[in-house]
Amino acid sequence: MSLYHLGKKRVLVVEDNTFNMQLLQTLLEKISDLEIVASYDGANALKVLQSPESKIDMILLDIRLPIVTGEDVLREIRKNSDFDDIPVFAISVDQSKEAELKELGISDFIHKPFDIEELENKISLAFNKTV
Repeated sequence: MSLYHLGKKRVLVVEDNTFNMQLLQTLLEKISDLEIVASYDGANALKVLQSPESKIDMILLDIRLPIVTGEDVLREIRKNSDFDDIPVFAISVDQSKEAELKELGISDFIHKPFDIEELENKISLAFNKTV
């Protein structure tokens, strides 16, 4: 499934681990011409989203973030109707929280370690739903 027909999309990646952030950026660049907006903590991610010039099309959200957790970020995102159409993917190794995250409004899950085919398929499906 290719994402090239979708045009330029902006993906906010919220990941506190530098290695995982670099890996995700590399994988996403291989998938398509996505513009990656990197955030290393939840508080910064919320600032990015609230910025008027920051048009984000998708969010990849690490759940285990320090200080402002991924769950807290997700709650804030889902409180704001401006973000209703933005797919939010939880990136995590902890599958025990999936039911709770679904209740909070997570769109889907991308499990660590990352699989490029899973990543591409899920992103493509989400963008095709929002196009």
